[in-house]
Amino acid sequence: MTPEQPITALRAHLISCDLGVAACVVNDDKILLVKEAAGKHAGLWGAPKGYANSDEYPMQSALRELKEECGVDGDIKGIIAVRETIRSGMPALFIAYSIHPKTTDVTIDNEEISDFGWFDIMEIESVKFISKTMKSIVKCALMNVPHMLCLDGSEEAKSPYYLHVQHSDF
Repeated sequence: MTPEQPITALRAHLISCDLGVAACVVNDDKILLVKEAAGKHAGLWGAPKGYANSDEYPMQSALRELKEECGVDGDIKGIIAVRETIRSGMPALFIAYSIHPKTTDVTIDNEEISDFGWFDIMEIESVKFISKTMKSIVKCALMNVPHMLCLDGSEEAKSPYYLHVQHSDF
């Protein structure tokens, strides 16, 4: 066996993945929504969102997108929803995180976002969302649907290691 063969075999199992994230920030029974300023979703509403960079964990991506789009820092509480599909012949995942805000003072990025607002469960029925999926995610966040908890196993693994579970009673 040549030194390259194990690497070649491993690469056969590696796939590319479209990985998007959303930051669902609920405060006083209202969720933070942003109105897209440009692109195919211009004028439509959703949670702050974006794509994961190759050098960051998806939950870090959600926090980064929240900070970039709204100027808000927060802490991950868990995962609200995961959407999976195939796009352009590769898996496409979208992970919506529940985030506790450290502040509710919002400063929007005018290039990406044209407006923002805090909406309660009754108000979202009149909102024009970017998709039915986003509306479902927002409803789950507002209805306080139990989310998957994020357990940090980094100390035991001696490297960054996160486990998302429905219950932590084990």
